[in-house]
Amino acid sequence: MQHENTYVSKFVNEKKFTTVTFVNDLDTSATLISCVASIWDSSGTNKTASMLDSPVVTSPSAKFSISAGTVGETYEVRVTGFASASAIHVHKIILEVFDTANLNTKLGDSAANSYVTLSEANGYIRNILGHPNKWDTLSVEGRKRLLIESCKDINNFNFVGERYYDNQPLEFPRNDHGTISGNCGTPLTNVSFKHANFTSDTYGAYKSSTNYWKYGTVHITAATPLRDTRNILSNNVTTDIVTLASQMTATPTTNTTFRAFEPLDTRIKEAQCHQAIFILDNSGSDTLQNYKESGVSFVKIGDTEVRFREGAITKSALSPHTRKLLSSWINRVKKLLRA
Repeated sequence: MQHENTYVSKFVNEKKFTTVTFVNDLDTSATLISCVASIWDSSGTNKTASMLDSPVVTSPSAKFSISAGTVGETYEVRVTGFASASAIHVHKIILEVFDTANLNTKLGDSAANSYVTLSEANGYIRNILGHPNKWDTLSVEGRKRLLIESCKDINNFNFVGERYYDNQPLEFPRNDHGTISGNCGTPLTNVSFKHANFTSDTYGAYKSSTNYWKYGTVHITAATPLRDTRNILSNNVTTDIVTLASQMTATPTTNTTFRAFEPLDTRIKEAQCHQAIFILDNSGSDTLQNYKESGVSFVKIGDTEVRFREGAITKSALSPHTRKLLSSWINRVKKLLRA
């Protein structure tokens, strides 16, 4: 009996076709006669009836499909092959089920998880890396998940000031971020409204530029549709109208109060892109930080020994480019020594 472990993953709504080959298990003259597959969740519950089709055998392989599952759950698939001469071979597959990742770039939103959209990241990384590059090899899902992780790295650092909202998960926008507030003005639709402060008549002012507000965010703070949060798609400097990237749950009225966040400083978005590349370039490397986070007290490499101080607080490593781009916001703590 031979045990072999393989890792696969699938989306929750995906029907995953899987082929298990026993070619390395079978003797020269042996054939695979039949096969049985079962699947078990992490609590030991058999989920075969709801998730697996019966394997179809074409020696030396067996093919079956995996459906459904629970997002975030890890399953063990056991595939038992019965061969001639009464030989039995077992393969095990570790299956992870996940849902598609969604980038939420709405400033100040309670579920935001990224500063940069996938389109922005694709464009920026293409310009700095050219083609081909490691980013090109990632799936759309892989790119989104990498951006989410790079955003988490940035949020581990101590920045000047405070978050704008207490319940926002991301460090930006800070409490000094530029905003305007007021009542929505006519003409009103579920994707657009007017307010004079969206534009400026001053020559050369930021708000005098077409689409200055693109990638900004509108929060509805009072009246219908209360608590709606939408990114801004465009603004018209002639009409003072902003158009949102998606429909609100209802059309606002002239009694509806909003707060609009100006677009995030591009350096923060660029920092997230550089951090994503840094993670990609350093994935799988045995850094001292990795050793320390694994709980070891020291590492010896050749004749050099590094000991880690107990109780030291560790933070995710930032790439040099990322740190430089964020330098205007990173809090520098100074130690005051007694005379």
